[in-house]
Amino acid sequence: MRLQLAGRAVPRKAVAGALALGSTLSVTALALAQAAPAPEASQSPVLRPPALRDATLRFGQPADVRGRVAASQAGRRIALQYAPRGGAWRALAETTVEAGGRYRFRVALKRSGALRAALLPDAAPAATSGPARAEASAAGASRRVTVAGRLVVDRRGHDVRAGQAVRVRGTLLPRTRGRRVVIEAGARGRWHAVAHVRTRANGHFDARVATHVAGSQRLRVRFAGDGRNAGARAGAGTLRAFRPGLASWYALYGGALACGGTLGYDTLGVANKTLPCGTQVTLRYRGREVTVPVVDRGPYVGGREWDLTGATARRLGFDGVGVVWSTR
Repeated sequence: MRLQLAGRAVPRKAVAGALALGSTLSVTALALAQAAPAPEASQSPVLRPPALRDATLRFGQPADVRGRVAASQAGRRIALQYAPRGGAWRALAETTVEAGGRYRFRVALKRSGALRAALLPDAAPAATSGPARAEASAAGASRRVTVAGRLVVDRRGHDVRAGQAVRVRGTLLPRTRGRRVVIEAGARGRWHAVAHVRTRANGHFDARVATHVAGSQRLRVRFAGDGRNAGARAGAGTLRAFRPGLASWYALYGGALACGGTLGYDTLGVANKTLPCGTQVTLRYRGREVTVPVVDRGPYVGGREWDLTGATARRLGFDGVGVVWSTR
């Protein structure tokens, strides 16, 4: 029998021999492939995210980072790498893995970001650093860390005449230009914004707070936070705005008080026509100051606004009729 191949007759025995040779080569190749060792799997140990004692840090508080790798990695160099939000990884510090596979770092961070541990190659070039060293290492999974900003503010009392402005100064750390700071005033637990300002290149800010009416308020500075740092706030002292008012004093001891009780020689208080009974009023007169409650109604003569009890008048060194300054 003959086979026709490409226009030529081929003997049947030749075809059978070729098929047998091809089968032998295929079986041999398969055997060699099975006998050959598989590509070596990565020997890098699994690096879990490092543990943080505090995942939210105050500015200036060091990050306490701890972790553990396989005990067989003891003696190897390991790096702590950091990346700000949207930034590249870089090495912050290096140490040697301790017996049992433990490692620990304490580092200072200025911005929020992510941390991860990375085992360094045994033969890493000494000059390799920064992003290149990060790429050459076996890095593990990362963990987020938040760093709050810090406000350094002058806490003091501001005593002014109603209508005048006061200045609130301070510094927001880390020092960066253009960060928005809000000055807030509050009384009885309720706060409202009274000024806004942006930081200068050195982190300093200087805000003017206007006073429109008499009264006492606490001041604080608040930073809402941004992509670099979490928010922060700090007290900024008190603001007391005084206004002038005509006053007199009285000493009808033993007489009934409109707000209850009787007037005694040592009764501290003030009479006013409209303020609710018990309202605390701070009075100033020639450098002296006293805070007393409203205990009575009056006065009703001569355009006077306040009538001081005898004890209050003595505390202030006040006698007769005159102008006193008040926070109401």
